[in-house]
Amino acid sequence: MSAPIESCTDIDNFKDIYKRYKRRDKPLVVEDVIDIHTGINIPNAIPFDLHEPAHKSFPGLKPVAEWRAYQIQNCEGFIVISNAFKRKYQRYWVARCLLDFPMKPNKTNVDAHTDRPSQIWNSCIDNNRPDLKKDSLLMRLRWATLGYQYEWNTKEYFSDRVQEFPTDLSHLCGYIAETLGYSSYSSEAGIVNFYRMDSSLMGHTDVSELDHAAPIISFSFGQSCIFLIGGPTKATTPTAVFLHSGDIVLMTKQARLSYHAVPRILPGNPEHLHNCFYGDDDVIITESQGDKSIQQYVESSGDSNEIDPYSDTANQKPPHINIVQSDSASHKEDVVETPTMKGNNCSVDELGVIMDEVLQGLDWAPFHEYLNVSRVNVNVRQVLKAGAELGLSLAEIKPCDRNYTQK
Repeated sequence: MSAPIESCTDIDNFKDIYKRYKRRDKPLVVEDVIDIHTGINIPNAIPFDLHEPAHKSFPGLKPVAEWRAYQIQNCEGFIVISNAFKRKYQRYWVARCLLDFPMKPNKTNVDAHTDRPSQIWNSCIDNNRPDLKKDSLLMRLRWATLGYQYEWNTKEYFSDRVQEFPTDLSHLCGYIAETLGYSSYSSEAGIVNFYRMDSSLMGHTDVSELDHAAPIISFSFGQSCIFLIGGPTKATTPTAVFLHSGDIVLMTKQARLSYHAVPRILPGNPEHLHNCFYGDDDVIITESQGDKSIQQYVESSGDSNEIDPYSDTANQKPPHINIVQSDSASHKEDVVETPTMKGNNCSVDELGVIMDEVLQGLDWAPFHEYLNVSRVNVNVRQVLKAGAELGLSLAEIKPCDRNYTQK
């Protein structure tokens, strides 16, 4: 009797590649990883033409003509953009991610385990230094949700669990989507991921949104990572790509529903990180200061009872979120207004003023220490076609408008 034929859906060529980059018992070999910054394996990436948006400038960004955009071969619609941010302006978005985006009523992974303070960052700063011990609340923070509050247990969005989406981030994503020709992109849901140096993200697809035509827009800040992009099933062998601070990933077309993962966080290039977060005239935080934060993290990196949702030990099951506890109005606390809160509701012109005020007044030292041992990743997606509601069938929802035919 002949052996049964293995179906395509049973073949898993993704897992071995993921484990190869994730494992730490052998030296890491990265000769096959695409790096658009250094040109390594660049023949596997094709230059990609972007459109000039109607408004030719955006606060904190360079002119689109100066961006470098590449589409990865064999994965149509997976686009990596580098050189988009002006020097130092990534500071604003890092501050937003740490100061504001985890604030209640937005959900975080720690809601299930503790009655956490709304302002996690402020509660973990002592003498202007962040608490980087592995069991600190700050280092246990792995994700926060924006807009439509994603339910990890059922992998669904619910119409009664919606918060206002930050307008500054919405403006930024709308501008970037326009470079692909999406003139009516609506930022409706976001997940901010906070990676430690030992974190990883397993292979998965993002299919919960009802409009799969609109792109996922992803931003990287801080330390670097290896990102895997595969195909519609795990039978597709994934391609490995380096993502560095300031890189923007767009997942459209075939890539929109493709398996992807982050098997490894890696130290970023010091010169590149300097150019991301400092201007020419800035006083640079010394290496010895940076070493202190790394040492604090290393010394506290013992075993933890908490299951890391970004590791295989989670058995591919997302963490439970106690919605009732997180939504409870009985826990009142004084909220300290942050210099970045104005970004929650602002125009594009106002955003430019807000950014400049933040860059001039923000003490960057504690954020620098945190980023020495962390990567921050912001993922934004459109859940619905404008005017549609949750509960409609897929046949009733029109795809996201796209005015251009991409070359």
